[in-house]
Amino acid sequence: MPDHRPLDEKIDELRRLQEAMLQRVTGQFEEAALALLERDTERAEKVRQSDDEIDALELRIDNLCERILALHTPVAVDLRLILTAVKINTDLERIGDHAKNLAKSTAPLADWEAFLEQADLRDLARTVRDILTGACEAFLEEDPDRARAVIERDEEANQLYNNIFDTTARLSREHPEGSEALIYLVTAAKALERIGDHAKNIAESTVFLEEGKDIRHGGLDEEAAGFSGDLDGDAIPPSQLAGK
Repeated sequence: MPDHRPLDEKIDELRRLQEAMLQRVTGQFEEAALALLERDTERAEKVRQSDDEIDALELRIDNLCERILALHTPVAVDLRLILTAVKINTDLERIGDHAKNLAKSTAPLADWEAFLEQADLRDLARTVRDILTGACEAFLEEDPDRARAVIERDEEANQLYNNIFDTTARLSREHPEGSEALIYLVTAAKALERIGDHAKNIAESTVFLEEGKDIRHGGLDEEAAGFSGDLDGDAIPPSQLAGK
């Protein structure tokens, strides 16, 4: 029978909390996007009220990671898992914040359905949903190949956002009476674009967790990605963090 380390129990707890956080945040996004596109202000208000639950989960995960680092001094793959958990936890909390921003934009846009349709906000929301779902599933399934496929779709979301920005500029000239609503339209589009960025971060973190490769800045080699000098102590070489 293999040895069961006390660290294993904490890692199992961490995985359960991560899965709960992923489910909560993806559900929050789905509700916020639906509220905005259907101009459902009651649904939007529920999204805003439930944001505290995501914040509470973020704190629980961060505190658990701190305890693991302090009490168990993980190394190699265990250390990489903790580092990844902290980073993904931050990305998920930010996604929750941007979902709340979507909800805040719902009421000001409720009487401007034509703006929502002409700006193709629905296409951007659909694309970002696919990116976020794919990133979360890649992480849970420990699938770096799927994570890479998610990363490749980020440019699609960026292009849709740019198109919405251009359309909004045109609408502001044609409908000056709707200038306030158009400000909220840009805010909502930006929130969607940022959610896509954070989902991309989760996919990149998944590749790092599974393969030990930091692909955030593909043009940098390992030496360039490391510290250039000693910052009050010895830096941990990237190769050591990547070891299994």
